[in-house]
Amino acid sequence: MIMDASAAVAMLRGEPESAQLLEALKAAPVVRMSAASVLELAIVMRPHGPEIVDDFIRDMGIQVIGVDIEHLAWARHAHTHFGRGSGSAAKLNFGDCFSYAAARATGEPLLFTGDDFAATDVARAL
Repeated sequence: MIMDASAAVAMLRGEPESAQLLEALKAAPVVRMSAASVLELAIVMRPHGPEIVDDFIRDMGIQVIGVDIEHLAWARHAHTHFGRGSGSAAKLNFGDCFSYAAARATGEPLLFTGDDFAATDVARAL
């Protein structure tokens, strides 16, 4: 399973859907995040200190995956078809494009919150 920064933020902030997200995270045999998504998470959680993201990644056993040429192609596809300015209701941002890319490149479902990815063709984890 691929995890978007939105799901991690929801869990770290204890948002209403955090219990369901944590259950999905624990049930998955493997959880991965794009390095670009981890940076997005670190930027959002910066006021809480850098260790909150590092501890979360380590404690949850999340694998951080790099961006290769295939991921880059999928990220460009995401921006072209679902990114802000594309006319799509998804309006994916920069970080979202890399979560989308990781999910499409690996064939794994995406764990996310919000409505943005629901307007794409990516497989959902929930």
